[in-house]
Amino acid sequence: MSKKPNQNSLRTLTEGTPEAEKTLETSNRFFSTLAKISPVGIFRTDAQGNCVYVSESWCGIAGMAQNDALGGGWAQAIHLDDREQVVQAWNTSAQIHQNFNREYRFQQLNGITRWVLGQAVTEWDPAGKLIGYVGTITDITARKQVEEALRESEARYRYLFQSNPHPMWIYNMETLRFLAVNNAAIAHYGYSMDEFLAMTIKDIRPPEDIQPLLEELSRLGNANINMSWIWRHIKKDGTPIDVGITSHKLSFGGSDAKLVLINDITERKHAEERIQHLAHFDSLTGLPNRSLLGDRVSQAICMAQRNRDSLAVLFIDLDHFKNINDTLGHHIGDGLLTGIAKRLKSVVRDEDTVARLGGDEFVLLLPGTDADGAAHVAEKLLETATKHYQIEHYELVITTSIGIAIYPSDGMDFDNLTRCADVAMYRAKRDGRNNFRFFTAEMQASSARNLQLGNALRRALEHNQLQLHYQPQASIENGCVIGVEALLRWQHPELGMISPAEFIPIAEDSGLILPIGEWVLRTAVRQLKIWMDTGIAPMIIAVNLSMVQFRQPQLLKLVTQILKDEGLPPKYLELELTESVTMNDPLTAITVMNNLHKHGVRMSIDDFGTGYSSLSYLKRFNVYKLKIDQSFVHDIAENLENKTIFKAIINLAKGLGLRTIAEGVETQEQVEFLRENGCDEIQGYHYSKPLPVDLFEAFVRKKN
Repeated sequence: MSKKPNQNSLRTLTEGTPEAEKTLETSNRFFSTLAKISPVGIFRTDAQGNCVYVSESWCGIAGMAQNDALGGGWAQAIHLDDREQVVQAWNTSAQIHQNFNREYRFQQLNGITRWVLGQAVTEWDPAGKLIGYVGTITDITARKQVEEALRESEARYRYLFQSNPHPMWIYNMETLRFLAVNNAAIAHYGYSMDEFLAMTIKDIRPPEDIQPLLEELSRLGNANINMSWIWRHIKKDGTPIDVGITSHKLSFGGSDAKLVLINDITERKHAEERIQHLAHFDSLTGLPNRSLLGDRVSQAICMAQRNRDSLAVLFIDLDHFKNINDTLGHHIGDGLLTGIAKRLKSVVRDEDTVARLGGDEFVLLLPGTDADGAAHVAEKLLETATKHYQIEHYELVITTSIGIAIYPSDGMDFDNLTRCADVAMYRAKRDGRNNFRFFTAEMQASSARNLQLGNALRRALEHNQLQLHYQPQASIENGCVIGVEALLRWQHPELGMISPAEFIPIAEDSGLILPIGEWVLRTAVRQLKIWMDTGIAPMIIAVNLSMVQFRQPQLLKLVTQILKDEGLPPKYLELELTESVTMNDPLTAITVMNNLHKHGVRMSIDDFGTGYSSLSYLKRFNVYKLKIDQSFVHDIAENLENKTIFKAIINLAKGLGLRTIAEGVETQEQVEFLRENGCDEIQGYHYSKPLPVDLFEAFVRKKN
């Protein structure tokens, strides 16, 4: 209960009726004026708490007329959700003569809700008797809205802070102690909440980073700047991580603090490092790639110029590496490349560079090395490279061909030196492989010939310089011609007859193999149709397909259209694919061969036995003939191993229901062996060499 007013003072005010009345009148007039102009609602009650007066401001805030507010009517203006509690609190205060102080809501008739602070104090007469209450209501709606917005903002902040997938924390800027951490930080770093709150931000840094951290924080001082850094942190289990940090200054618990968001960029940094590494190093062997090699050669040339010294560039290519990939698979080939890389590095000095350009091509940079030194290294490389390699359960032997270019005599920059070394390497291959050659001007001329042939080949089709020769394929039983293979020849008006072994690789490299292949196919089909129309017994004509042609998406359409144009039934066309072509991508090969088979075209596998065909795939290839490579036929009478392989191929073919033909047959002794062991057909110089059209026609008429 509030303390009663000083009774003596009240008595003094009322002593002497005229003065007292005047004082009272003045007081009432002052109260009335104050009530009118005050934005605060004013009310008075009797001793029982019943309202006897409300000001206009009170009515405006409550949304109720003065007469309706008198007595207990004022309570009807209180929001229904607050009414019972407010009335109960008011009645309790009135019963025990206690001051009233409470926040509640008025619900105006127009639906508007106003928050108010209701306050009332007891009023006593001079005799110490309770007269009633005088009080105010203050419209606090705006404040309440601000408080609610603040609560919502804080709730959103707490939600965003705790639910953020990135680690976040707040730390004291003076003590560096953690003040708050979110769930993501606890999960990511491995510390519990209590452990975090007992630590400082220094405790998650590597020791060598603490001083730089303190210096950076000291430099920033108390500045209110949003900052971003990249630092290293240590998790509870000792795992180091790279993090990107974004911080913002704020006040927390009355202290200056920093809100920090953590982005773990460890994987990103590792990825960037890997990308940077891949930009300069070969992903398989870890050796420098062409880009890094170019930089090192340029630096070595600058050093050689200053010192008036020489350097050597060695271009290394593995001999017949493609056969390993085609027969054993690329994973075995990759293992071999890795082994070669290690051996190359074991031969050279620390200041030398071993680089991989791609595929089976390697380049060595030997600073400060002359021709003698380069030859010495090349000899060591040849010796080292030829030692056995154990890749999984395969024991492999590989040889290398090496070309050497010397600065400054063979070139003054990276491109020229590698080009000259490349030319010399191809000469080493042409000279038998497993050796090395220095670049010479004569080699440049040979390279120029390849360029000349490439340009001339583009005109060969237009000027009818290409022609087909036909080699008979005979039944081993009666010697009758039952098939023919179309073989491409090039008669250049100035250069003479050019070997297919020389111009076919050029055609494949230049993309000319597709139009040339189409010409060969159309010419062969047309010629067979002409022979059949002139009375020669029907036979099968075999046409070779290169890997480039076989991979051509329009192959099926091209073949069927040519057969249709020339009027030849598909059963008389045989397309020959080498074993390596079919096994390079067996699933695609199956699809292509099935489509051709559905259209009646025959398929055969050429050079069978030189690759590494999977029997599971061989059964799925729609082929009708295996063409046994001439390397098995050449010395079959004396070579026991070749005999064994040959017999195995014949038995395999019979088991799969396939015909067999042996190519490169040159002696009667070979024919007898082939006949005795069940071979179906033969092809080779013993029977006939490839013949031009007119001679072939005469040969067939004679034989058949």
